[in-house]
Amino acid sequence: MQFKDLIKNIENIEIVGNFDIDITGLEADSRKVEAGFLFAALKGVALDGTQFIEQAINSGARAILVAADYAGEMPTDVSWIKSAEPRKVLAFLAANFYPNQPPKILAITGTNGKSSIVDFLRQIFAKAGKRAASLGTLGVQICEDGQPDEHIELHHTSPDPISLHRILHQLAAKNVEFLGIEASSHGLVQNRIDGVKICAAGFTNLTLDHLDYHENMEDYFEAKMRLFTELLPKTSQAVVSADGSYSKRVANIAGFAGSNAKCVGFAGDYIKLNKVTNLQNGQRMNFDLLGKNYEIDLPLIGVFQVENALVAAGLALSQPDINVDLVMQALKQLKGAKGRLELVGQNQTGGRIFVDFAHTNDSLENAILALRPYLGTDSKLVVIFGCGGDRDQSKRPLMGAVAEKNAEIAILTDDNPRFEDPASIRAMAKQGCPSALEIGDRRAAIAKGIALLDAGDILLVAGKGHETGQKIMGKEYEFSDQIEILKLLKAENE
Repeated sequence: MQFKDLIKNIENIEIVGNFDIDITGLEADSRKVEAGFLFAALKGVALDGTQFIEQAINSGARAILVAADYAGEMPTDVSWIKSAEPRKVLAFLAANFYPNQPPKILAITGTNGKSSIVDFLRQIFAKAGKRAASLGTLGVQICEDGQPDEHIELHHTSPDPISLHRILHQLAAKNVEFLGIEASSHGLVQNRIDGVKICAAGFTNLTLDHLDYHENMEDYFEAKMRLFTELLPKTSQAVVSADGSYSKRVANIAGFAGSNAKCVGFAGDYIKLNKVTNLQNGQRMNFDLLGKNYEIDLPLIGVFQVENALVAAGLALSQPDINVDLVMQALKQLKGAKGRLELVGQNQTGGRIFVDFAHTNDSLENAILALRPYLGTDSKLVVIFGCGGDRDQSKRPLMGAVAEKNAEIAILTDDNPRFEDPASIRAMAKQGCPSALEIGDRRAAIAKGIALLDAGDILLVAGKGHETGQKIMGKEYEFSDQIEILKLLKAENE
């Protein structure tokens, strides 16, 4: 691509050098730069990309993106882009370099529920006969009703902008029409999602999380709001879960930004939830929509899944060629996202075992309370949980307190310790659950939890959900809660 086309329609940039050069690729990692590339010399938490400019030029970089205050040498045989917001500029460069996107992109933000909602959207659109995809924590999933699914792994909920726009370009080439995409607070603050042509946006909830990155809850909230104030075009549809403590603020902000904000839930003004009744393997939702009453059996456990399903329904209905009857039929057939209150199996005594991604105090409480109505008479709920290392430490005792209060037996184990001492992490969590069993080895903890189950009991293994590895001191070891559970259940029957 010609450099002059690459920078087309990008505002507030200063160009030094030749416009008439060819750019063959974009890269923010100097080790991956090839001849003809543009190198984005960004400042990160640990590294300053400007330190690697010479290496990038030696590898063949023809253009360099730097911050406006960059005062280093600028060789004249290379073209330079200077900007006060280099991360945002990189996103728009990526959007120009990979110009094609699925025509309908719906973005979802919030602390919990994003993965489930984008997965539900993909299922709803596929049932409508559309080629649809989801993108986020669970990777990229592409499906069409009646066709085998395709899957692409991702390393972040919101990929870096170069990777993201490359993926969008690929999805467009695969004729994906509808895409649900997770918008994490990190991705929003770091401009990873800028340049994505979003047609509708949803908000789930905001609870304690990521305070290792954000200064406080208000900073965390403001990061989420970029989706509505800066990225969602005016007059586009916003769908807000109505029953959280931040719901009214979000709806007001979306409205002030020019979006048509609709609320769903018990306090909803668009989809008004009247009642939720627990069924043996799901829930019956009674709600009003567009002047008509509906009673839908949702084949998923947990009131929070009702919240997720209604946000997905509201977003799907924002699209002109998706009708109400089709969405209602799709809700009856929804499958849960992997690692989200996933029933993995039951032991010989009849105790059931669930896996969930819950890794905050709020999501852990929601998962436990979702399962309690499904306990047998005089039965117990056992919860296994841990806390991630190198992450917000304030939630550790709070998670412990949730387990202590809401489960008959709590087992405290390791999650992803990363570079922290696992015993120190457990000690912080145990401040909230002094009576918990402490078993650092996660495999042994799961074995103990299964051994404690009697008929009618439930075991919740929380924290890792869909993950297939455990991160310890810079290494990732293969570990899947589901696989370990199935191995232990198989051994029981041998």
